[in-house]
Amino acid sequence: MSSRRQHLLPTFTPAIVLMLLLAACDTSIKTDEAEVGAPEIARQPAPVSDIYHVDTAKSKLTWIGAKITGRHNGVFEINSGELHITNNELTGGKIDLNMLGTRSDDKTLNEDSNKKLTTNLRSANFFDVERYPTASFVITAISPYDSTTRKPINTPPALDSKLRITDATHLLTGNLTIKDKTRSVRFPAKIALQGNVLKARANFNIDRTKWGLVYRADKSMGNQTIRPEVNIDIDLIATRATPTP
Repeated sequence: MSSRRQHLLPTFTPAIVLMLLLAACDTSIKTDEAEVGAPEIARQPAPVSDIYHVDTAKSKLTWIGAKITGRHNGVFEINSGELHITNNELTGGKIDLNMLGTRSDDKTLNEDSNKKLTTNLRSANFFDVERYPTASFVITAISPYDSTTRKPINTPPALDSKLRITDATHLLTGNLTIKDKTRSVRFPAKIALQGNVLKARANFNIDRTKWGLVYRADKSMGNQTIRPEVNIDIDLIATRATPTP
């Protein structure tokens, strides 16, 4: 090859190669972005007419995390929860998580790989479950939400349609405590009360670094980077403490 032809060929620096790889492998999760802020003080609670206990066997709280090179998913284990109802409307409540049960449940991984990822999640790199065995979400405010007229909060330009809850009925705000940090989280949710059963669904992204979970969040780590945003999917079923005959 002549020196002139060599001169005409493009030169790719490591930085340019990395940018091309990042553009080609967009593993980010595109759904509603929850609003995260300082902890909120709960509004004056209304008199509670009914308490519904979360059915931990039927309820699910799952996560999806993304690396530069792909995604993984898993489970946050619900330890207990109760939801407060006044005049047939959800007005408050609390969900407690058993962080010792946090795990990877990725069907694309073999058993050994899931165990390795689970060990890393439970370590001081992430949730440090030996020091912080529990996490909690306490509802501080609830307002009606008309998904047909209101634009979802902080919506990215392209959505993973299978993730987003398109028929949300309420806007939920609560204090999420992970490790030793508490932050307010606000997101749309679909809540349906049918007699002795309450069902709640939500799906949103949160920035894990707001809770000090910064392991490999720095983009300068290249393909070793783990994206800050984590997708949370909530599927709750709760039953009335004293069922109506």
